[in-house]
Amino acid sequence: MKKSLQDRVLIVTGASAGIGRAAALEAALRGARVVLSARREEKLREAAREIEAGGGEALVHKADVSSREEVQGLVDRSLEAFGRVDAFLANAGYGFLWPAADLSEADHRKIFEVNYWGTVHCIGAIVPVFRKQGEGHLLVTSSFVGKIGLPYYGPYSATKAAQDALVTALRLELEPEGIHVSGIYPIGTATEFHQVSRSISGREGVFRNTPSLFVQSARHVGRKIARCLERPVPEVWPSRLSRFLAALGVLSPGLTRILLRPHTKKCARIWQGKPEAS
Repeated sequence: MKKSLQDRVLIVTGASAGIGRAAALEAALRGARVVLSARREEKLREAAREIEAGGGEALVHKADVSSREEVQGLVDRSLEAFGRVDAFLANAGYGFLWPAADLSEADHRKIFEVNYWGTVHCIGAIVPVFRKQGEGHLLVTSSFVGKIGLPYYGPYSATKAAQDALVTALRLELEPEGIHVSGIYPIGTATEFHQVSRSISGREGVFRNTPSLFVQSARHVGRKIARCLERPVPEVWPSRLSRFLAALGVLSPGLTRILLRPHTKKCARIWQGKPEAS
């Protein structure tokens, strides 16, 4: 049954740009009261002004999801402002191109602190609220690559696979308590993710030739998330192609390895600082 988002309260982490911002804007258009959170406060305020210009309601709260205390503060402030929280989109995260065997342990741990432990902090702060209310909807932005393990994005893929496994378990555990849990699995998305990846990797050519078939707009993904908020489903796949490829990865790992060889070779050339093959 479709649920109206009118006056429902949604918290979004990673809301300063990309999928998080797009999902927040789309939910606000449908009547939700949105709490915007990320580390860049000015970007959050820009998004809040856009929501308010459209007649919506937005609250800005700066927080770093790698800090359990800051995430708890985000939830506490949301409850103080609105009295309840109906949904929480754990979306904050980042990635970069790097050979898995060459990444330092410190950097490997750092990406898990944000992508995986950030999600754990969100769960720890919001699930008690949902339990007290007797209902709620937790959404976690994982990724298509969490299903297949993308070469040269091994650590990032690992964090997304960890999120996926956690969400799958939580869904079954929390379902009897009236709490919905949804995983979001985008394919390549036209967001700041790519700029951050290039900056961290120090490789300017990282996404230069990504086929348009494998890139979607943040707005498209945001709409899919808003629809999930209205009609909760276990998994949201904004791209049918990516869902097929993820299934193929499980059913035929040998064929998947063959299909990924061109990507692997391309990333290897980028990493070595060589010009990409045309």
